[in-house]
Amino acid sequence: MKPRIGVLCNHTEGDSGPFAERQQVNQPYLSRIADVGGACLLIHDCADEEIASLIDLCDGLLVTGGSDVDPRSYDRQPHAKLGAVSPRRDHLDSVAVQCALDRPTLPMLGICRGIQSMNVVAGGSLVQDVDSQVQGALKHRQQAPGWFGTHDVEVVDGSLLASIVGAGRLSVNSYHHQAVDDVAPGFEVVARSEDGVVEAIERPDAPFCLGVQFHPEVMGDRNETMLAIFGAFVDACR
Repeated sequence: MKPRIGVLCNHTEGDSGPFAERQQVNQPYLSRIADVGGACLLIHDCADEEIASLIDLCDGLLVTGGSDVDPRSYDRQPHAKLGAVSPRRDHLDSVAVQCALDRPTLPMLGICRGIQSMNVVAGGSLVQDVDSQVQGALKHRQQAPGWFGTHDVEVVDGSLLASIVGAGRLSVNSYHHQAVDDVAPGFEVVARSEDGVVEAIERPDAPFCLGVQFHPEVMGDRNETMLAIFGAFVDACR
């Protein structure tokens, strides 16, 4: 039986019309899980107990990208450059990620917003706008094709991430304007970009609990190193 990976949906309100409100997932997440032998179970925002029941059916949890996290969830007021927030996506993440944190043997992988949600739910905080709040910030919202790495990160030797992609420099894509600030208790930073922005965190006391700020699901169909992140995740879910 294939490992069942819970994949968190994004919630969108839309502009108008009877079909404007949607909960959906970008295809590359599903494709990369399928590429490495996993089966996806989409988890939408609903009642707390229903989310928990869906998590119970899963062998692992993928926390996907999406809109900005509401800064009030980490006790800060909104920065002038805060982007769109989704209260329903915030709710889904808060319940689902907490369920996974409460079950440390359940593998969890967070991507982009996913790393941010993992950090916030576990008690950390975020930089709300990298361009204006990080001195000497690199370009973190690239205009190159998504499969192309536009800046490097430095991966810490001895980390889970290093065991998958190797220690040292790793070329990544970049589509974010928020990032991890104060790291949550129990987590460690295992990759940064040259400007100091946190690019990966992990929970060393868990078998597989990793968050990355870049998008390996977009690079993974052309880049074996990025696909290996999904391979290691699904292997941990078996």
